Amino acid sequence: MGRKKKYDEAEALEKAMYLFWRNGYRAVSTRNLADEMGINQYSLYASFQSKEVLFANALEQYLQAIVCDWFIKPLVDQADGLTAIRQFFETFVEPGDGTVPTGCLICNTIAETEKPSSDVQSVIDRYQSTLTDAFARALRRANPDASEQEIDSKADLLLCLMLGIAVKKRNGFEGAPVQRVVNQIMEFVSTASP
Repeated sequence: MGRKKKYDEAEALEKAMYLFWRNGYRAVSTRNLADEMGINQYSLYASFQSKEVLFANALEQYLQAIVCDWFIKPLVDQADGLTAIRQFFETFVEPGDGTVPTGCLICNTIAETEKPSSDVQSVIDRYQSTLTDAFARALRRANPDASEQEIDSKADLLLCLMLGIAVKKRNGFEGAPVQRVVNQIMEFVSTASP
């Protein structure tokens, strides 16, 4: 009979997610993880097999808890597609209050990881397709007469712009410079292609 865990695995995973988000994959050791999660390294390996598997799980947690619930939901739920897109991008304008790390864990992972594992790549792929689909749905609500090609092209461009803004945000890109970019994005998506 296995020993009963003396810690909450979901809570430990959330702590690991925030540690990776603040510091990046490479800068975090298994000792850092065990200390942050409040467990010993044996328990870390028993529950998550390796730092890489734990990281993939942390990315999945981030995708579900932060991206889908915090970013995507308002983008999909807002009836006015252009308002939804503007509100989405304007979350990048204001400086953070320090309660969560700056930037985006998955964007940072894309920027710093040359050859991610298949598990990590799977989360990245779902992240990108989820965002692109949400952008496309908002664009269709804003311009129901637009062609599929126009919608898909603009949704892909919005994803690329968001990735760039999120990576730059980690390095202090906020306030008026981001607002100018958001205004240009809105001008672009509001204009029908010829």
